[in-house]
Amino acid sequence: MSHTGLIRFALLGLALVGLPTAAQAQRQITADDYRDKLHGMWVGQLLGNYAGKDVEGDVLRGGLSYTVDWDAVTGTSLWYGDDDTCFEFLYADVLNGTPDPTPAQIGAEWVDHIKPDTFYIANKQARWLMTQGQTPPATGSQTYNRHWYAIDSQIATESIGGMTPGMRQRAADLTDRFASVTNDGYAVHASQFYAAMFAAATFGADVEQLVADGKAVVPTTSRTYQIITDVQDWYAADLADGTPDWRATHELIYDHYRGSLAKGRYYGWVESTVNIGMTTLALLYGEGDFQQTVEIAVQGGFDADCNPATAGGLIGLVDGYSGLPADLTTGLSESYEAISWLDNIDRYRTFTEIVDGLQTAAEAQVLLGGGSITGAGAERTYHLPDDVITPPVELPNPTGPAGLIGEVLDAGGAVTVSASVERHDPTYDWLNLDAIIDGITDVTYNGHRAYKTYDGVNSQPAGGDFYQINLDRDVQFDSVIFYEGEYVMGGSSNSYPGDYEAQGGFFEDLIVEVGDNGVWAEVTGLSFSEALDEFAFYQVIALSFDPIFGDQIRIRGTAGGSLEYTTIIELEAYGQLPDPGDLNLDGLVNATDLQLMKGGYGAPGGWPAGDLNNDGLVDASDLLILRTSFGGGSGGVAAPEPATLGLLAFGAGLVLLRRRSR
Repeated sequence: MSHTGLIRFALLGLALVGLPTAAQAQRQITADDYRDKLHGMWVGQLLGNYAGKDVEGDVLRGGLSYTVDWDAVTGTSLWYGDDDTCFEFLYADVLNGTPDPTPAQIGAEWVDHIKPDTFYIANKQARWLMTQGQTPPATGSQTYNRHWYAIDSQIATESIGGMTPGMRQRAADLTDRFASVTNDGYAVHASQFYAAMFAAATFGADVEQLVADGKAVVPTTSRTYQIITDVQDWYAADLADGTPDWRATHELIYDHYRGSLAKGRYYGWVESTVNIGMTTLALLYGEGDFQQTVEIAVQGGFDADCNPATAGGLIGLVDGYSGLPADLTTGLSESYEAISWLDNIDRYRTFTEIVDGLQTAAEAQVLLGGGSITGAGAERTYHLPDDVITPPVELPNPTGPAGLIGEVLDAGGAVTVSASVERHDPTYDWLNLDAIIDGITDVTYNGHRAYKTYDGVNSQPAGGDFYQINLDRDVQFDSVIFYEGEYVMGGSSNSYPGDYEAQGGFFEDLIVEVGDNGVWAEVTGLSFSEALDEFAFYQVIALSFDPIFGDQIRIRGTAGGSLEYTTIIELEAYGQLPDPGDLNLDGLVNATDLQLMKGGYGAPGGWPAGDLNNDGLVDASDLLILRTSFGGGSGGVAAPEPATLGLLAFGAGLVLLRRRSR
């Protein structure tokens, strides 16, 4: 699109101007003032990006010992955009062509403008998935994108907040569409947090308030919300001590999100969560000072060029270009070249041209967001609607497991788990087998990691890996649901699935076995809701089969990959808990059940029907056992009527009698 074409929506906006409401009159900004803010945002991002390039990926508890060479940064003659600013450069063009794009339209722009086999981490995987026929948001989903948790979207969409001035909800909604191209869950929430802060910066300058304003669009059940809150709390406690020290707070972030208290949920320096922590740290301790903020973000390490780009961009947006330190902007080159991995786009532009595109896109968003534009020339003014936030969709952790496990526990029973490689360490997700029956099946919000059977030995037990549920009573099983974890690839972090042999994390085949008093049998009539797929992460597979009684159930199969191990998030079992006396599980206790009882246990030489304690008599002792089974006596339900006592005794004793007869 030509630059003449880029102003199409600005002209449309001027044609559609209307009188501002009283509420809008309280939230207005001149076009020239906002242009200065956009200019400051763009320059702030570039300065921050360049300030940390030399230490990108460096990690040290308490922060790095590194001094930013500002002379070298500001002496840049041609600003070269990497995976940080070049996506924002592209997205301004996208929004100028299609101000309210669908995920499919954003995907089409990717195919048109981003060359295959370029970029890194989640971006690289998303573009590869497009060549495989996937479209957004599947390209960023936990199921298909092996780096769904990474930083990619949050460093590519901050300026969407700049192009939605004062409209945090509009910023969050629009960012969700762009961010979901490459990421999922809490990583998308991180992108929305940044964009909402940038949108709020139109009318806000206090960084503590801006952080709170951004957090308002993040689900409270998200890992992103958790780390922002933690950093806010640690910062407040540090201030209360009277000697604020960002390095002490850095140590807390490190310990809780990378180190000994992280529960194994840290993926690496390119993950979303720890970098949200570093950026929030820099903003709070930077206290609104541009250089101080950028330097802390750089010294924080991890993605040490992207975090200062975000932090610097936000302060640049607050202060405007005119408010940035003069020693950084005087004589600054205004030539920019986007990375050569972009295609079918003019990659060479001046800052003036770039800011033109950002402002034109912003004016279209003002109108789409319910605002208006009045006046012309120096009097042109944006009138913004009320900044109303819609509560985000929450995904709270379940209070307990589903299915038969939950029913047994609710009834006061006991449930344990076993596995081919068994560890019970609650401080580390990968080593905590008990978590596979905690009820948590979706980890996109909370960041929990899967249990895995890898123990450093490249082998598996005879018959393969297994995960097993043990109950304290017989039940009738008819299905299980297996929630798989991630599989681990060989090759580098930028390899595509299938390019290298996987290391493990998945089953090559799978059966279900039911145990009854230690005797195991493979189920019959087994069917899968979907086929095992080693290239699909976090599969959810329902395995149905013919009903069968037992007190144990397990899935078993060949562990895949060169290291021969599997991963699991949750294992659920379904079926029925037999009621006392309802032997055929038809919901009734009647003559049919009596006949079943007599046929199985009342024949000569068998167990006397109703003799629950096996003393040869059916008497008060058996009645006491029956009353206990029914919860009778003090505080329990009433004992059965005498007329039905004998019949119910047969059913209540079923489990005991079956076990004694073996």
